[in-house]
Amino acid sequence: MKGNVRNVIIAAVSNLSTAYNLSVISIVQVIIENQYCGGPSGCKDDVDLAATACLVGAIFGQLTFGYVGDCLGRSRALQLTMAISIFGALISAFAVPLDSSSPKTVFHFLAITRFVLGVGVGGVYPLSATIASESAGSSTSRGRTVSIVFSMQGVANLLVPIIALALVQLPNGNGNPDSPDDLGLSWRLMLGLGGIPGILLAPYKAAETREAAKAAATDGAVEVNAVVSDGSSTARMAGAPQKMTLMQALASPRYWGKILGCAGGWFLFDITFYGNQLFQAPVLASIFNVAHNKSAPSHFEPIEGDLSHNRALQMIMIACIALPGYYVSVCFMDSLGRRNIQLQGFFFMTVLFGILGIWFDEMQKRNLAALLLVLYGLTFFFSNFGPNSTTFILPSETFPPEVRTTLNGFSAASGKAGAALGSYFFTPFNEEYGLPHTMLACAAVSLAGLLLTLAFVEDRRRSGMEGASQTRPLLSTAIE
Repeated sequence: MKGNVRNVIIAAVSNLSTAYNLSVISIVQVIIENQYCGGPSGCKDDVDLAATACLVGAIFGQLTFGYVGDCLGRSRALQLTMAISIFGALISAFAVPLDSSSPKTVFHFLAITRFVLGVGVGGVYPLSATIASESAGSSTSRGRTVSIVFSMQGVANLLVPIIALALVQLPNGNGNPDSPDDLGLSWRLMLGLGGIPGILLAPYKAAETREAAKAAATDGAVEVNAVVSDGSSTARMAGAPQKMTLMQALASPRYWGKILGCAGGWFLFDITFYGNQLFQAPVLASIFNVAHNKSAPSHFEPIEGDLSHNRALQMIMIACIALPGYYVSVCFMDSLGRRNIQLQGFFFMTVLFGILGIWFDEMQKRNLAALLLVLYGLTFFFSNFGPNSTTFILPSETFPPEVRTTLNGFSAASGKAGAALGSYFFTPFNEEYGLPHTMLACAAVSLAGLLLTLAFVEDRRRSGMEGASQTRPLLSTAIE
């Protein structure tokens, strides 16, 4: 039991580190833009390069370390991926322009280091989910256990703007408090702090769960051989089954629907979730009707001033609305089930994005900024009390132990592919067609996620892990 609790804590802290490292760039890039580019218009393509590099690295890490987790074991793979995360976070804090004559090449440095960081961050997804699932005491508490681990993402999303508000107050030593150059120490500390959770975990090692999961999958595996003359059935242990390989799982029609449900749902969800996060700034600017306001401080507009101009304060408000969604999921994950929670999450996301798309202009004309902010925040609440939590859990309990982290990593990588698509698509779409049409596009993607969930996602609320659940009913039948 102590080993299981330790595993869950290690998985939770690892997930906190992952979410912090992914989120912190949203504020850091604003400060660096002002320091090296004179504002966001000076190096937009370079900023996009740095932001995309982490997502690309995450996809690589999810695919790679998912496979490593099945080959070397969950614990050793997690230690390795956290070491890469620590290195990537710390080295990114020392970013400097690669070309002294072109200050914006600082983003090229960040692109390289955040790709490395992304590899480590991506590997944590399948490993932390699988370790938590395989360490859960029973099927009746497994969903709650993994949901607690995943809720650290919400904690990190709240910590990022709070830490940013504190660090931008630090003196940097150039003697000019009105200069954007005075913020160099603050953004470096923000990036470097992403390595602290991994450093704290370094002395500890999760108990290996791979062999225990394989043993559970064969526990009680029996074959009903014959019915004897008196009507009683005889049974014998089938013994250890042949290990399933990745290619066998992919070639089996039995798993096609499961893969589509896990990977496809994650792909569609992350299109809206990460796209929504990346164009959060123009959304909030539109909500507060300050997109063209020139009265705000030119250098510090995203991180200082009143609520209408301060991105960090706005992010705190959104995170506070969204955070309870994680813990509502914790409470109901085992009673309502993953499938039902994912369905209602996609449903309310469709409704909320639809309302924002249809009536955004009208509510803005009526100066209903508070209502707009709540509706927008609720899209994140139902993301978290919905597919954001369930897509993290489902792959870790849907696939057999021999390929569990590999297919978990594939599902997570599909999500990051959706995130890359959303980040690439929604910002220019918003600039071209306007925010209401962008919200309607999010509603359409959410509706697609709802339909896919209906078709392919299983209700596993009282089911065992894949493998064990297939064999135990045979045992009970034989005994009866």
